[in-house]
Amino acid sequence: MATHRLQLEVARGVLILPGHPLFNATLGATLPPGWQQTAAVGNEALFVVRPGLSGLFTPATPHEWRDYLEGGEYEARLEELGDDLPDG
Repeated sequence: MATHRLQLEVARGVLILPGHPLFNATLGATLPPGWQQTAAVGNEALFVVRPGLSGLFTPATPHEWRDYLEGGEYEARLEELGDDLPDG
């Protein structure tokens, strides 16, 4: 039932924001706007979750993805979640 409702809400173009009952289900079921254009740049579909954006995926080019990992944003996101960096 929840899957059907999610498909119906997305099909109608309803904007589902944090706090909406279907927000968490939508995060894992829908790719962010503009991902096709970004993926075409590097022939890859890469996504990052920027700190402070409620867990929303953001499309990223290979260069942006590397900057995210090496420039401190990844660590900042882990801190938001209360996680530590993986060992290794």
